[in-house]
Amino acid sequence: MTQLITSLSNIPPVAVCLFVFVWLALESCGAPVPNELVLLLVGSLTATTHSGLSPIVVVAVATLGSLVGASAAYIIGLRGGRAAVLKLGRRIRLDEKRLDGVEAWFARTGSFAIFIARITPFVRTVASFPAGMLRLPRRNFVLATLAGSLIWCIVLVTLGHILGANYDRALKLIEEYTVPAILVLAAVVASYFWLHSRLSHVGEVPAAVPATSETELASEREQS
Repeated sequence: MTQLITSLSNIPPVAVCLFVFVWLALESCGAPVPNELVLLLVGSLTATTHSGLSPIVVVAVATLGSLVGASAAYIIGLRGGRAAVLKLGRRIRLDEKRLDGVEAWFARTGSFAIFIARITPFVRTVASFPAGMLRLPRRNFVLATLAGSLIWCIVLVTLGHILGANYDRALKLIEEYTVPAILVLAAVVASYFWLHSRLSHVGEVPAAVPATSETELASEREQS
């Protein structure tokens, strides 16, 4: 792997940045490609002295690519609606059941769901389609997408940069801690919805049971 890092460091920085931009845009628009591997690898390249890559530039390019791809998915969902998303979903592993789940989550949480989706593996790939379908405010969508993507890219590129040529170690960390992180996140979200449901019923007045008329009572007594 060290030899691979050394050989890749000879690629012109412009070409690397263009690749990162296209890769992140495709991933954010539904293509099932792992951006974690790319960001870690490019982050490792920034640690070499002769690569000419700046981690700040890589983060900026990756974030912009994510925003462009997510915006394209948002527009597809906005203009094409559910039918267009499901038609495209056959190619990006997005079936109707999965779409229903993401759509219901977005309908309840709005922009917060967009932000969480941008820092959650697997979900981030398809998150922007239902956002467009539900016509979430574009400004809120862009801000949430930008914030989540920026955090995601900073963490992975910085991790790759710190580890330098020890790329295998970064991959091992991702494999070990991605699933626990998702479980913790799911527990936090579930707790939020449970608490929200409990608080929403506070102060509600139970529906009054309709009073039985005297005529009905008398009729029941005669029958007995």
